[in-house]
Amino acid sequence: MHLSTIYATLAVGIISTATCSKTPHSRMMLDSVKIRQQGIISSGAASVFLESGILAQAILDTMAQYPKSDARASDEKYLGAVLDAASKPLRNATFYATRPLDRFSLASGIKRASKSGIPVSAGATAAYEAISASLSLQIRNPDGGFWYYVYPDWSYLDGMVSLLPFMAASPQPNETDIDLQISLLQSHCKMANSSLLVHGYDWSRTAVWANSLTGASRYVWGRSLGWFLAGMVQTYEGMDCADNNKGYRPICTHIRNTTIQISSKLVEYADPTTGAWWQLPTFPGRSGNFLESSSTALYIFSFLKGLRIGIIPAPSEKLKEAAIRAYNYTVQNFVVDLGYGNGTIGYDGTVAVCSLNSTATYEYYTTQPIVANSLLGEAAFILASLEVERLPL
Repeated sequence: MHLSTIYATLAVGIISTATCSKTPHSRMMLDSVKIRQQGIISSGAASVFLESGILAQAILDTMAQYPKSDARASDEKYLGAVLDAASKPLRNATFYATRPLDRFSLASGIKRASKSGIPVSAGATAAYEAISASLSLQIRNPDGGFWYYVYPDWSYLDGMVSLLPFMAASPQPNETDIDLQISLLQSHCKMANSSLLVHGYDWSRTAVWANSLTGASRYVWGRSLGWFLAGMVQTYEGMDCADNNKGYRPICTHIRNTTIQISSKLVEYADPTTGAWWQLPTFPGRSGNFLESSSTALYIFSFLKGLRIGIIPAPSEKLKEAAIRAYNYTVQNFVVDLGYGNGTIGYDGTVAVCSLNSTATYEYYTTQPIVANSLLGEAAFILASLEVERLPL
């Protein structure tokens, strides 16, 4: 379908749904993303694979949760267009092996769409095959940890939300390798006297920010920890760890313990006034630091989905209450009415991509620009909203 036709169709749909006060926030945000043609028109950011992959997950999860929605046909067409756009230009496995680990979230979206019976283009199918083949070509450090991108021996938390669920979805998951990636990040990145993890590590210990003993960067970055935590929850689900007959496996225990430890500690860093989390979570209220919307949404999603699928033991009212409180603040402060009169909403407070290809100082993280309507925040908000919408009234 031509983009102008999609736009016109969606505009009518949003006008009609906006009149209903009970329209879920997940639906309102997804419709608004579609109106803006995000994911089809590239943002041009370095995180484009992750933007497309996390949006695909948000669309697929929305369709699964609301299977009788009038917007289903439109959602399917839009998802196909997003996957097709992200798969161009088509490259081979060798090319994809030089891209960030984010590419695996795109591959997961293509595979899941195809398995769900949603039409996927030949280009997207070819891209899935090339990305899948690129896994064996991915460069590792001498301990076996995957490079996140092209920076020698640098491993980031960020990549785990894309890589690990993709590995978990293979016909015969390499549980030893999945466990290794988690263990290496924990052993190098764990903050002193805490279960929280800093942004990443340099195995060679030569980066300007690298700890001379561990190679770790200096700060816990909110969104990278959010990606890691969401990756734990998604991988746990993908490996059927919630199945009582399968959850005893060591990898399941490792993921479960890691998720519980990080979640329990994060609750302590929620802002006492708002319930949201800071760009650098371990420096709440410090000059220059700010409340950040994408990490807040990722924590809400991870807490609530973790509780729902059993990775976090129930009852855990403290985590549930923290998630709901943060969500209420998010809806009231990060979600914005764009004033177009057609129900279109936006999402504010999402920081631009923060890279370890920098000084990675406090000043660096706290001076990166805020991006309005970033897919990294919007898609995370849709996922968080879907979990909230599952809760009993």
